[in-house]
Amino acid sequence: MLLQRHVTSLGSKWSIAQKNELLERRRKLEARITTYEHRISDIIKSDDDTQWSVQDGTIPDLDPQPGDASDDLIELLPDGWFTPERERITLPSALAPGEISRLSLQAVALIEAELRKGQVTDALEGLRLALGEKSLCFRTEVRNANSQRTTHRAWDNVHKLDAEARRCRSAYRQARSALQHLDIDPEYQATLHDITDDDLKVAGDITDERRFGQRSDALPWFWRIGDGTDSSGPRMQECGYFCLLSCARVTEPTNPPLVYRVSWLRAKARFSRWSEEFRLVELEMQWTVNWFRRKEEGWNKRLRDLEDEERPPGLDCYCHKQMVLWGSLADQAQAKFSTLLGRPLFW
Repeated sequence: MLLQRHVTSLGSKWSIAQKNELLERRRKLEARITTYEHRISDIIKSDDDTQWSVQDGTIPDLDPQPGDASDDLIELLPDGWFTPERERITLPSALAPGEISRLSLQAVALIEAELRKGQVTDALEGLRLALGEKSLCFRTEVRNANSQRTTHRAWDNVHKLDAEARRCRSAYRQARSALQHLDIDPEYQATLHDITDDDLKVAGDITDERRFGQRSDALPWFWRIGDGTDSSGPRMQECGYFCLLSCARVTEPTNPPLVYRVSWLRAKARFSRWSEEFRLVELEMQWTVNWFRRKEEGWNKRLRDLEDEERPPGLDCYCHKQMVLWGSLADQAQAKFSTLLGRPLFW
C-alpha cells in the first residue's frame, strides 16, 4: 500500500533517480511477496476454480493530491516493468463470497480477522496522534510564525502531518474492507464507520479549547472508540503544549488527553443544559394549560358579574362560546402533553 501511494504521488514526470529508487523498492517488494506466496500455498490450497474478489489489488482511498496523480499509471510505465504493488495477495479476504466455506478456510479467516482488528486499532491510534500533532502544530508553529521562512516551515510540517493522517485513514479503510469481505464479528464491524474529510479537520479542542460557539460541537467517532488515555504521544497530553515549549517529552500520562477532557466537559454541559431544558418544557406545558384555564375562568367571571344587569341575549351566548373554546383548548393540551410525557401532566 505504501509503494502504491508513493507511485501515485510521483505524478507523470519521473527523474532517473526516482525510477531507480522505484525499481529497487519494487524488487524488494516482489521478493517479499514471492516468499509469502510460497509459504501460504501450503495453507491455502487454491485451484483453477477459485474465484477472487474483483476489488483485489486496489486500495479504497489513496488520497492523492489534486493534479499529482495520473488517471492510468500503468500507461506511464515502460514495457517490461513489473508492478508488484498491484498484485493480488493470497488471503481469505481476497476470495470471492462463498470461497472460504468451499475451501474450508474458516480457521485461517478467523486469524486474519484478528490481525485486521489489530490493524484497525493501530490505524485509528495513528490517526488520532497525527491529528493531535497537526492541531498543535497550528497552535504552536503556524500562529507564532513571524517570518516567511518560519511560515513555510510550519506549513510544511502541517502538510506532513496531514499526509500521515491520510495514510492512516487509507490503512483503516483497507482493513475495514477486508473485515467486510470476511464477514466475521458483525457487532465489531458495526462500530467501524467511514472516515470523511470533515473528520480530518483540525480539532478545535486542541487549538482553542476556550473558543465561542462550541456548545454543539461533537468529536468524530474514532475519538470515542478504544482507550483514549493510552496515547503515548506527548502532544496528546494536556501538558504537551508546555512540554513542547520546554523541549521535554512526557512518557507516562498522568491526566486524560486534553481533547477528551474538553469533549467530556462539553458533553456534561450539554447534558445538564438539556436536562434543565426538559424540566422547563414540562413547566411550560403546565403554564400553557393553566393559561387556557385562566381564560376560561375569566369569561365565566364576566358572565357572573353581568347576571343582575340588563344585557343583550347574544352576550350570554358569546360568553358561553368563549368558555367552551378555552376549556376545550385546555383539555386537548393537557391530554396531548400527558401522552408525550407518558404520565399525568399534573401530579
